[in-house]
Amino acid sequence: MSVEEKVVEQGLPEGIATASLDKILARHGRIDLLPLPSDSPEDPLNWSSFRKNMLLALVAFHACLGPFSAACVIPSFENFVVDFGVTLTQASYLVSVPIVFLGTLPLLWAPVSNRIGRRPVYLTSMLLSAALQLASAYCTTYGSLMACRALVSIFICPPQSIGASTVSEVFFVHQKGQKMGIWALLVSVGPTLAPLIMGPLVFHTGQWQWTFYFLAIINFAHFILYIFFCPETLFDRPERTNGSSVSSMDKKVNTGKRYTPYISFRRHSMEPWSRLPLNTISPLRFLLRPTILLPSLAYAITFTYTNVLLTVQIPALLGQKYLLNTQQVGLQFVAPFLGALLGEPIAGFGSDKWMQYRVKRAGGAREPEWRLPFALPGFIIAIVGLMIFGVQLQNTAAGKWNVTPDVGSGIALFGLQLVTTVCTTYAIESQPGHTGQAALMVAFIRQMYAFTGPFYFTIQFDSMGTVNACGLLSGLIAIGMCFVLLCMLFGKSWRGEKEDHTGEQRSTHVVYEEKVKA
Repeated sequence: MSVEEKVVEQGLPEGIATASLDKILARHGRIDLLPLPSDSPEDPLNWSSFRKNMLLALVAFHACLGPFSAACVIPSFENFVVDFGVTLTQASYLVSVPIVFLGTLPLLWAPVSNRIGRRPVYLTSMLLSAALQLASAYCTTYGSLMACRALVSIFICPPQSIGASTVSEVFFVHQKGQKMGIWALLVSVGPTLAPLIMGPLVFHTGQWQWTFYFLAIINFAHFILYIFFCPETLFDRPERTNGSSVSSMDKKVNTGKRYTPYISFRRHSMEPWSRLPLNTISPLRFLLRPTILLPSLAYAITFTYTNVLLTVQIPALLGQKYLLNTQQVGLQFVAPFLGALLGEPIAGFGSDKWMQYRVKRAGGAREPEWRLPFALPGFIIAIVGLMIFGVQLQNTAAGKWNVTPDVGSGIALFGLQLVTTVCTTYAIESQPGHTGQAALMVAFIRQMYAFTGPFYFTIQFDSMGTVNACGLLSGLIAIGMCFVLLCMLFGKSWRGEKEDHTGEQRSTHVVYEEKVKA
């Protein structure tokens, strides 16, 4: 079958150029791809699977290091009380304050990376983070440690905004759910993985400073890996239009060498630096779009009342009731870590397969809202897990450890992962021309909402009891589920209204992507 016949058979848009599509077919085994790759070896879409997945692993782990760094001090709260003369609540601010910077500073890094590229930003981020982690180990006052914690959050946060853009620049749309899910998984497990590792480390060394020595080593090693495995992913891909010839396409594409994205450095946008402040705040206008605001709020609520709640409160609730030492407190995070780890294959791979099934039934039509039903069980599972945690924690005897609250925390994080992957992917898919801004707003809303939690969790649980407090928070998660239901019902019309009023590109209501191969 000729390439032209495959274009017709696979439902590609009318007017697309068939020049060089034979090369795409030979390289990728299919031509029903979104977006269509160019012929350049510099095009990230043409990279090998190893090259793509290695970059994904580095960027996803970098995204994990932000919340990981924020939560790493949780096992050291008692040490800070002794060394700095602060209360346990004040010690918890060493977690909540960095959360603010993890949510707001990505607004700055996104336009910076659009100008100079992703690679320089990632390299700078890791190198400065390593230096600041080392400086944190030598702090002798509560104020100086807080300042270092804030600075680390500023420089380690770029993947919170440009990580999703990097995934979109390297992988095709039919791969996005699974690959975005890996990135989302690492963000989710960061807060639970940190105490799990740092608890035994602090217990056996007897020094909270080793928390930051360990992070400095990890960050510097990550910087070295970035040098060799993080090529530039920003690429000006020419549009294939009818009438384009092979020669004309070749002229539009810089057919450089495989190593060019590693060694080249250039301005990718000529927009003046004087517009950087405006570029920094301009993504906030996307908060007015319901297809971004509502799923982001649903995700933020669920994230705060499962991940953040359990991360911050386990030392106070389980540690004090069961008289656990630092190492034992850290081990309480095994269950939520495993819950998130088990939830991601279902969330990413499962939602992609669900979308492929819906696309096949619709004959190639595709609606982002079709992914959302996959999130509904996640809300319910998160509520069940949170209630098990609260009920069992209140009913078990003090002074004797019981595993059942941990079972509840694991179930809650399993449900959160379904919500995370589906809501994040939907918000991004609903704005096909604004992937970076959509991902940025998801992270911004999540971090801003999560920041408030540690300030009232302790008061809430002390005054209401664990069962009533978890019941109230479960009700708020149920409200978040209603936001997703609204998007399922009205998301398509909301996206259509946005096109009518602004003239911007409408989301991909009918595309050819995800044709299931026989």
